[in-house]
Order: sequence, then structure tokens, then C-alpha cells
Amino acid sequence: MRGDRGILQNLGILGFGQVAAQLLNVWALVFLAGFLGQHWFGVVQIGVAFMAYALITAEWGLFNLGIRETSRLDTPQEIFAYAREHTGMMLLQAVAVFGVGLLVLPLLPFTREDPVVFTLYLAAVLPQPFMQSWLAVGLERMGWVGTTKTARSLFYALAVLLILPRLAPEAGRHGARIVPAVFLGTMILGNLVIMTPVARWFGRPVLPHLPARAEMLRRWREAGPIGGGTVILRVLLNIDLILLGILADPEAAGAYAAAARIIFLVVVAVEVLWAALLPRLSRLWSRDREAFVRAFNLYLGGVCVLLVPVAVGGVLVGGDLIALLYRGGYGESGPIFRVLSVSYAMLAVGTFMGNALLAQDRQHRYLRPLVIAAVVAIAGNLLLVPRLGAVGAAWGMLASHAVLLVQVALLNRHLWRPALGTMLAVAVTAAAVMGLAVWAMGTAPVIARVAVGGLLYLSLVSWPALRFRARLAVPVPAQADTGGAP
Repeated sequence: MRGDRGILQNLGILGFGQVAAQLLNVWALVFLAGFLGQHWFGVVQIGVAFMAYALITAEWGLFNLGIRETSRLDTPQEIFAYAREHTGMMLLQAVAVFGVGLLVLPLLPFTREDPVVFTLYLAAVLPQPFMQSWLAVGLERMGWVGTTKTARSLFYALAVLLILPRLAPEAGRHGARIVPAVFLGTMILGNLVIMTPVARWFGRPVLPHLPARAEMLRRWREAGPIGGGTVILRVLLNIDLILLGILADPEAAGAYAAAARIIFLVVVAVEVLWAALLPRLSRLWSRDREAFVRAFNLYLGGVCVLLVPVAVGGVLVGGDLIALLYRGGYGESGPIFRVLSVSYAMLAVGTFMGNALLAQDRQHRYLRPLVIAAVVAIAGNLLLVPRLGAVGAAWGMLASHAVLLVQVALLNRHLWRPALGTMLAVAVTAAAVMGLAVWAMGTAPVIARVAVGGLLYLSLVSWPALRFRARLAVPVPAQADTGGAP
């Protein structure tokens, strides 16, 4: 039943699907920004941010707990029973969150723009329990995970690009309402894509069934720190948009989202990497601690090698990239993009190291750093948004992401190996050389500057990266006999 590909194969499959999905999402995002206009685009993006809080509250850590625990189960019967009970718990939580959300929504000031938009986004919690990609990840069926992500993004992009203009010929409130309705529809279709092969693997669909009370309480205890940490982590991802909706106006939120949603792809990339790593790293921690340490250093080094040039390049060419994507519009998004390039790169590294605590069964240690960083994020936005607007929100998030990174680095310092420090020094040096080259090209087309800078950086880090990988090669852990696929 369990997939037998290596980590790099899993990552390649997931990565291909995620790259395709994100390119489609960017295409749809840029179209929406132009079609809706900055005001209603801002309203929709505030709605997306609100929906994210509802979704993670309704899931409350059960996705990651399910991945970790199914990766350690051996027989199809055990996995099927576990998945049914997990689905039942998530459905119970989704109904509760939807009911509470209906009571909370009227109290939020930004809902005055259009309560229908926010109610539709809240309704996304109801189909979420049937989003069974977590089960496919636990079984390391990454091909289907990638297919589901790509299909969902394809459905959404096609609906936005082809259907939205027909249903809402004129941008405005009507168009803003159609966007979350389209999202709901594509979410349901995406669920069907993954539910079909899951039902085939087990010979029957995974339908909700509540576990015994003692088992339910055990899972809630295990998932509690994960869910609490995820909710607090969400503060580090998009509390800026929520507070812009409260302290500023939809136009400021629209400008901010136009930059943030593009550079946020680096955080998504690390989430994809972690989806490929979590099942294997969880087994390594339980069976071979030294192999886990080597894997941690290897993949953390790879993440840093990829993100250091992103941060440097974003600072240097961020404004021109925004101008290229939005055809000269959303000019105020350029300075926001520059700040968030550094901010989200730090957040991506910080969340990688924070998630490593989950694989070590130390998820409770992640909560304190998240709380402290979240307080910094909220305080920074409350202080800076009234003074600097959307750019102030970006600086507030930069401070919080830096605080998180320092804390989780200290928590994982016992895992570091000298080879990692050497690789980081090489990456920083190469990025500095790349930055000088990009700066020297002056007003050359932004695509040319990105291409030259990227090739130069790759030429400087490729050989050291290969040596780094050879020094920390990680054996694939033995897999238990599953008794054959069902």
C-alpha cells in the first residue's frame, strides 16, 4: 500500500505538481487583480485570509497528526480504520467552526464591505474533512497528491479566467461574490480527485466515523499543540491582511496582497518539501536518530541554498517584477515585495525548523516561539500600519519572522553539523556576488537580470552543494511489510 519511492522522487513528483499549481494560481491572481480592481481585490484577499483561519481551526492539527501516525501503521486495515475516525473528527470540528463562524462574522468590521463574500469563504470548512490528501501523503502516494493539487488549481484558474468574466461582465460586488463560490466548487472537485483513488486502494470509500471517546481524546491531546501552533503560525502568514482590513482599507489590502501572494510561493515551496519529508523523517526519528540528524542538515541546507538568492534578488528587482506582472499597475506593491522577499524567506526557513520538532515528537516546543513571534507580528502591525500603511505591515511581519527564526534555530541547535555551516557560508557569499552582478546590470530588462543572476549563483554553489549532499547522504529506512495493497 505504501509508496516505495525515495524522498527525492516524492519531492520531484510533489514539486512538479505544486509548480504547475502555483503557476496557474499566479495567472489567476494577476487576472483577478486587474479584473476586480484594487478595492474588491482587497476585499476578496481579506476573505481568503479569514478563510485560512477558519480552515486551520476546523482541522486543528489533525492533518499533520494523521500523516505522522499513518506513516507508522503497517496494515491496510489499521490505516483504513484510522482514516475513517480521523475524517469523522474533522467533520465534527468543521460543523462546529462553521456555526461559531456565523456568529463571529457580523462582529468583524471588514465584513461590512459584503457579508456574502465572507460567508462563502467560511463555508469552505464544510468540504475540508473530505480533503484526503493527508492520507495519501502518509502512504507516500505523492503522485496523487501532486495530481490533486494541480487539478484543484487548474479548475480554479479555468473558472476564474473563463467563467468569471461571463458571469460578471462588470467588475464589482457581483464579481467579488462569484470568486469564493468558484473556490468552493473547485475545492469539492479537488476532493473528488483524491477520494477516487483512496477508495480504490482500500476497496471502499473512507467515510466519517467517530472513534471511541478515549481515542478521540488521545488524538485531540496529540493534535492540540499542532493545531494551536498552526493557528498561531497563521498569524505569521496573514495577520497583516486581517489588520489592514481593520486598520486601513481594502485598497491597501489589495496592494499588499498583490505583492504578498507572489512572494509567498517560497513558503508554499517549503510546505511541499515538508510534505515529502514528514513521513520518512518521522520513521527515521523512531528508528535511526543519526540518520535523522543527517537528513535534517541535508534538507535544511538545501532550503537555505535556494532561499538566500530569493531574498537578495527580491530586494534588488522586486519593484520591476511587480511592474512586469501587473503591467505597470499596483506600483505601491513594489516596496512591499522587497521587504517581504526577506521576510518570507526567513519564515520559510523558520517553519522548516519548526516542523522538524513535529517529526521528533516535540511539537509542544514549537508553541512558545510561535506565540512570541505572533505577539511581535500583531504589535508591529498595530504600531506601523497607521503610520506607514501597507509597507508598515510588511516591516511588522519581517520583525516577527526574524524572531521566529532565531528561536527555532536555538531549539534545533543540537542537530546542527559543521557541514551545514560551511554550506550556508558558501550560499551567502555566492548570493552577494550575484547581487553585485544584478546591481551592475542597472536598467537592463528584469528578466535578463534574473537570468544572469540565477546562472551566476548556480555556477558558484553547484559544486559545494554536491559535496555537501555526498557528506550527508541518508539511507532510506526499511519499510514494514504492509501485507500487500488492498
